[in-house]
Amino acid sequence: MPATTRPPGSDSDEPIRRAPKHRPDGTTPPPENDGLNDALEAIEEMVLNGTKLEQTGAYLKMMGLAQAYAVAEHRTYAQLQERSSVASPDDLLRLNLRSIVAEFGIHTNESDTALLNRAYDAHRLGTDFVVWLDPLREAAVTMRHARALLRHAGIVPDARLDEYAVKVLEFAKGETVAATDAFARKLAAELGAEEFEAAFEHEYQARHVTIEDREFGMSRITADVPTLQAHAMYDLMNKQAKALREDNVNEADEHRRRVREAQARGEELSPADSEFVEDQRTVRQLLADLFVETFLTTTPQSMHEHEAKGGSRVNATVSIVIPVLNLLNPDAPRDVATINGMTPISMTEAREMASKAKCFQRILTDPITGHVLTVDSRHATPSMRRFLQARDQVCRFPGCRRPAHQSELDHTKPWAAGGKTDVENLGHLCPKHHTLKHQRPWECEQLGGGKVGWKTPRGEWVTVEPAPVGPIFKPVDDQGDDAINDPAPF
Repeated sequence: MPATTRPPGSDSDEPIRRAPKHRPDGTTPPPENDGLNDALEAIEEMVLNGTKLEQTGAYLKMMGLAQAYAVAEHRTYAQLQERSSVASPDDLLRLNLRSIVAEFGIHTNESDTALLNRAYDAHRLGTDFVVWLDPLREAAVTMRHARALLRHAGIVPDARLDEYAVKVLEFAKGETVAATDAFARKLAAELGAEEFEAAFEHEYQARHVTIEDREFGMSRITADVPTLQAHAMYDLMNKQAKALREDNVNEADEHRRRVREAQARGEELSPADSEFVEDQRTVRQLLADLFVETFLTTTPQSMHEHEAKGGSRVNATVSIVIPVLNLLNPDAPRDVATINGMTPISMTEAREMASKAKCFQRILTDPITGHVLTVDSRHATPSMRRFLQARDQVCRFPGCRRPAHQSELDHTKPWAAGGKTDVENLGHLCPKHHTLKHQRPWECEQLGGGKVGWKTPRGEWVTVEPAPVGPIFKPVDDQGDDAINDPAPF
């Protein structure tokens, strides 16, 4: 049977053609003699050298971030000596460290939060896990192995940290990152059994759900919930999906049998068989659909027990930006619909949602720049907020992607210093960067059209420009000026 590639979206429960596991005579194939092995040796050396350089670079970056942490500590200590601070020493240290690494992130295209976490990891490695430093420098293990070590170290008692570090290091030297992570998780639970229970309670209190927008109009929802509940949820949905898939397959088989019998008798198909459409969804696809349907079509037990008695007390709000030409005419040149002006979604899905909308809000965009000009509204202040949310889309700090509707409006020139409440003096900053702007020497100024110029603490200027939310019309060069014979532009 010839080998085939598993199609996207298929799963292990579906039959698929595979290459035979054994040769007919039971022997092992001889080595390839196509002359390509010499080339593969050179390619392997290239890959290994690149890996070594990558690991060396990661080590140097880790050491640099550890030193940045030390500078932040020194600066924090000096500030505490000079004056009393409203913030705790830990919060002040975090603020100083964020200000330092945010400037690094401008050049590395990384968020300050990611670099901040890496800096804390680097400090922890150099403080509590010194035994890992030489193997990291020699590329015997990678920073990804080290992060697996750190990920589970929180529940290990201080008296057993050295034992934990040595055992995980010896394991990691010959194993993959995934295997090291599993080993470190189990070892940490064994060494800190009592701490494990306390850590579970802490993590349980921090349970939450996050959403990550991905490519081509798809998003990923992640829930941090107790493992027992997670496995129970998945097992239930998996069993339901398999049962549905089996029912769909049986229903399709029965339909084909009835079609064959009707053809054999020369009879017409029944109305039901004439309109039958086979449900070809795989188990994996059914799993995803059941997940969505469970949340959107059922009422949680907590809501049944609430005084609202099952009635929804909160309505989800999602802003969908749809180019009006595509909304009016499905055959118009295709543009992209977006969630909150940022994340692309299917135009078909957007039109379906628009058909159910109770009202529309008109957003006019500049045909040259694509930036928002105005938004219909009765009240001035809400109108300005909608305008600025549509214009900014995200936090205006360099590299930050926090959505504008989850951020705070900031007066670029502070109100206390005479700044006006005007769209040209307002912009969105997430709480972290709002604090950073006012508490650390980061300066910014509005450059018009939503552009913001930032001056870093060490004097470098960076410009942040909002992405256009509407179509952009560009002038065409070499156009004649025959106003009579030239065709109309529309």
